Amino acid sequence: MRKVYAAFTLLEAVVVLMIVGILLALLVPNFSTVRAKAEGVVCTGRLKNLWTAFSLQLQDGKGWPQLPVDIKIGSEEEQRWWLAYSSNNLGLTSREWNCPTISRSQQSATNREQVMLISYLPTLFDAKPSSPGKWPRMPWFTESQSAHGDGILCIRADGTVNPVSDQ
Repeated sequence: MRKVYAAFTLLEAVVVLMIVGILLALLVPNFSTVRAKAEGVVCTGRLKNLWTAFSLQLQDGKGWPQLPVDIKIGSEEEQRWWLAYSSNNLGLTSREWNCPTISRSQQSATNREQVMLISYLPTLFDAKPSSPGKWPRMPWFTESQSAHGDGILCIRADGTVNPVSDQ
């Protein structure tokens, strides 16, 4: 009696490989679009995390964090100060300060004159807890560059995330 083994024929294997090839050909061109959309969602979520943490601080009556007078605005030292302050006082990590799209573009950039440790630049309000809410259209945090194709994203006092140009 002859034993029969269950196996794929060469034709079946070729057909499966062709189907996988066709699917890959359809997916690869869309990969960058899908990645950009996913990173935009991550960026929006991180802006909302910053807004939540700073909103809770304001609700506790602590006021908006004040930079020491000896720190130059826009400097690497200022960025380090925001990272340290938010880590020590609000429980935020450096990851929450960075947009994945901006981080990826900085890693691939050849010109590294300006070191950007954070992707979101905070607005400098005074120390009164009510000040950030007085100007509802004033961004609390703004992206350091346009990374999502529809303008520089920001988050406002009411927690909405939209491009800065959307006034």
